[in-house]
Amino acid sequence: MERRGPASPLRNPRPRWHRIGSRQLVARAQVTFQALALAALVAACAGSSNTLTVAGTVEIREVRLSPFASGRLQRLLKDEGDSVRAGDTVAVLEQPGLAELIEQRRALAEAASTRTAEIRAAEADSQRSANELARTRALAVQGIASPQDLERLQSAAAAAAAKLQSVRASVGESRAARAAAQATEAIRDQLVLVAPADGIILTRFAERGEVIAAGVPVVSIGVVRAPWIRAFVGERFIARVRTGQTVRIRVDGYPDTGFAGTISEIASRAEFTPRAALTERERADLVFGIKVATDGAGGRLKAGMPVRVEIPLEP
Repeated sequence: MERRGPASPLRNPRPRWHRIGSRQLVARAQVTFQALALAALVAACAGSSNTLTVAGTVEIREVRLSPFASGRLQRLLKDEGDSVRAGDTVAVLEQPGLAELIEQRRALAEAASTRTAEIRAAEADSQRSANELARTRALAVQGIASPQDLERLQSAAAAAAAKLQSVRASVGESRAARAAAQATEAIRDQLVLVAPADGIILTRFAERGEVIAAGVPVVSIGVVRAPWIRAFVGERFIARVRTGQTVRIRVDGYPDTGFAGTISEIASRAEFTPRAALTERERADLVFGIKVATDGAGGRLKAGMPVRVEIPLEP
């Protein structure tokens, strides 16, 4: 039998892909597919990268009404959920004996104010007595007036001057009484709580009959005239967002309507995403809080309502 020598490496060379294992081919195919998919995703994102949509919540400004003076809550005219207008009386407190004290001081002030005519008469009497005394002294020097007449006129002039001083003192007391009455009425006014703006009663912190200290809130009012949106923007987009920028607000309840808004504030410090984020990865991201001012959208934006904010990113 004819024996064949070893095959020459130049004869029948095996293709290179025969030398690559099947696992390596599959791995390379997967890498190629992932690269193509990533490129397609990047291209898709580039087409929509001019607008950023973030979730937000409608907020309203809250005002807490508290008295400047302590007292007992006498009347609570509004309940939670009630609408109020600017200037409406919301609650009234009272202090024991305050009303009687006001009446007393008013009476003193009115009685003292009626002494204006009395002080004018006293001034005229004092001036007349002083003139008569001066004339009698001149006559006494000439020996025409007697010492008894001079003494009598001196006593009359002294009495008129004393009366004038007394009346003037009473006028000072009347001014003090009037000031005291005004101060007491000011305390009464401090016990009346008035709505500073149109809104709704959010929370009632006290009940009728409770003693409320000065500065302790009785109710809180939500100012519904100008609701605003609280939202958060990721750190990788914050450089393309600025204050004064016009945005679009979307609400699920009005799918075909967009409301205008303006970015009024951007936080100066980053923070981690609030706990409302759905995933742990989202909660680990750094974000910047923004405030979006609105015109109220005709009352359709309610406190606590979730919204979507569409922000056109700047290049």
